[in-house]
Amino acid sequence: MKQIKLIAYREFVSFFKSPTAYITLLVFTLINTWFFIMPLFSSGNATLNGLFYSIQLVWLVYIPVLSMGLIAKERNIGTIETLLTMPIKIKEIVLGKYMFTLLIILISLLLTLPNFITIALLGQNIDYGVIFCAYLGLFLIGSVYAAIGLFCSTINANQISAFILSFVLSLVLFLMEYALIFVPSSLLSFFQYFSITWQYGNISKGVLDSRVIVYFVSLVYIFLFFSIEYLKDRRSN
Repeated sequence: MKQIKLIAYREFVSFFKSPTAYITLLVFTLINTWFFIMPLFSSGNATLNGLFYSIQLVWLVYIPVLSMGLIAKERNIGTIETLLTMPIKIKEIVLGKYMFTLLIILISLLLTLPNFITIALLGQNIDYGVIFCAYLGLFLIGSVYAAIGLFCSTINANQISAFILSFVLSLVLFLMEYALIFVPSSLLSFFQYFSITWQYGNISKGVLDSRVIVYFVSLVYIFLFFSIEYLKDRRSN
């Protein structure tokens, strides 16, 4: 666990040494705040629905950008070979970099809290349980996209290629629900289960279903497992 934390800390410090980090977080906050403010002024309704939906869309680009260089950058500058020859487990390298991405996702969500506070001050009959579950769902979506992004960064030395592949895979999960109308009714429940937006819709209702948690955890595990196995193969070769 100590090595995982050290790698996460190394990535965290490196990220915030660059002005790009602050620009990225600022753009994320401004985009989502705009989607929160629009319905507030257009209809006078204080709601977080626009914010929650915009974050789902922004995640599709934002998280691949965050994760595209996690391993690919190491391969480009040659430091991945040093990491692989150090007395450190491959699993610790992958989990450390993944933990860093989760920290940035969490910070990004915390930056939207002023919008929540606005709702708490202006709104009535607020269901805080639903809001908590919606935020949890957004974090879980982000955790899946981060695992996908890390895997794509692992198998690609080129960061742009890693970004594109990560974006496409995440987009497939996102759009799957909208393609359900073309799926035969006999297979509907099967394809529905693999739709990340459908799963988010379930958890955002305020009900923590164990099947939903299993879905998100399983996807994270699969992509992290692939990343670890790929790097193990590189080390053995």
